[in-house]
Amino acid sequence: MIMPKITKKTKNLQKKLFMESLENGTTITKACKAANVSRYAIWRWRKQSKIFDQQVTEILNSRTQTVEDALFSTAISGNVTAQIFWLKNRGKERWKDKYETNENINVRGEIEITDAKEKILSRINSIAARKEKKRDHQQSK
Repeated sequence: MIMPKITKKTKNLQKKLFMESLENGTTITKACKAANVSRYAIWRWRKQSKIFDQQVTEILNSRTQTVEDALFSTAISGNVTAQIFWLKNRGKERWKDKYETNENINVRGEIEITDAKEKILSRINSIAARKEKKRDHQQSK
């Protein structure tokens, strides 16, 4: 099925309707419906026009900023969950649940560990010993 070629005027109207709908907070899918255009066409127009792509990106980024502002306001008003979320994502170095260790095991079973506790070292040595024993058993067959 051959699609009829749309005029520049129609395309510009569709872009305008799409942008207005996005600015009003709808999803990309709903904005496409409001402009009577496919998501594929929007994707293609974004690839073809840096200006159009920047406009869409700015609208989407402003939404992120709006949510960030709302999260911050909620955290300031005393919502502990929002406070924890904010701190874990904005103060990553000081507010985190996990502590990282560096572990490297090569294929031969040699082990190099830094900043690991004795329990981790013992577990890794146990695994390496079982692998080596299994390999020796297979080689002796």
